[in-house]
Amino acid sequence: MKFSKLFSSAKGLTLIEVLVSLTILSIILLGIMNFFNQAYSYTNSNQKKTAAVNVARNAASFMEQSSFIQIKTIVEKHPNVTGSLVICDNSGYAIKWSHESSSNNLCKPIIINNISYHVEILPKLDEKYTSYFIPFHVKVNWSVNKKNYNTSVEGAIKSEDLR
Repeated sequence: MKFSKLFSSAKGLTLIEVLVSLTILSIILLGIMNFFNQAYSYTNSNQKKTAAVNVARNAASFMEQSSFIQIKTIVEKHPNVTGSLVICDNSGYAIKWSHESSSNNLCKPIIINNISYHVEILPKLDEKYTSYFIPFHVKVNWSVNKKNYNTSVEGAIKSEDLR
C-alpha cells in the first residue's frame, strides 16, 4: 500500500492502529516524565546541600569571631576536643564542647526546611602558627530518607593581635 493511498483512504483507522499509536505515545510521554522527575530530585538535593554549605559558612564565621585566647586555652587543655554548633533559645548560636557535660535543653541543632543539620567543629593547634592562628574544620551532617550526607568548610581563628 502506498503512502499517499493511506491518507486518501476513506476507511479510517482500525482499533489496532489506534492502540499501537497510543502505546507509542505513552512510551514517549513516560520517558519525558522520567526526565522531569530526575530533574526535580536533583534540584531538591542541591537545595539541601546549598543550605548545608551556608550553615557551614555561618559556623565558620561564628568561629572566626570567637575569642582566640578562649579557644586556644580549650584546645591546649583538650587536644582532641570537638564542638557542636547549636541554636539556643535565649542566646542564639552556642558551641557545645565535647569535654563539657552541660545538658541545656534549650539548645538544638540547626533546622532548615524541616531538615536537621548537625554541625561539628574540629579545631587543631598547628605548632608553626599557634601564636597567631587556630585552624579549624567545620563538618555539617544531615539525613534525608535514611541517607546520610555531609559537607565541610575550613577556616582559622586569628589572634586579636592580628585583628
